[in-house]
Amino acid sequence: MGIFLIAVLLGLIPAAIAKGKGRSFGAWWLYGAALFIVALPHSLLMRSSPSGIERQHLADGMKKCQHCAEFIKQDANVCRYCGRDVKLAA
Repeated sequence: MGIFLIAVLLGLIPAAIAKGKGRSFGAWWLYGAALFIVALPHSLLMRSSPSGIERQHLADGMKKCQHCAEFIKQDANVCRYCGRDVKLAA
């Protein structure tokens, strides 16, 4: 039982790294719990997924600035990156 608990907790490390790179937390948690010694270097060496990161930002309630394409808060009136006014979402 103790080894199972350790495997479950160790699976969180590669899952957190992969989530930061735009990948599925759940799938990487299973992968990390089953094969931690392989999943950790794999999660460290893989490239970020721009489309995955974009999906995460949109799911977190962010929006893209129409001028510079950076993600800003949904309620923002001015982009914090380019300083231009942002249209309110309809």
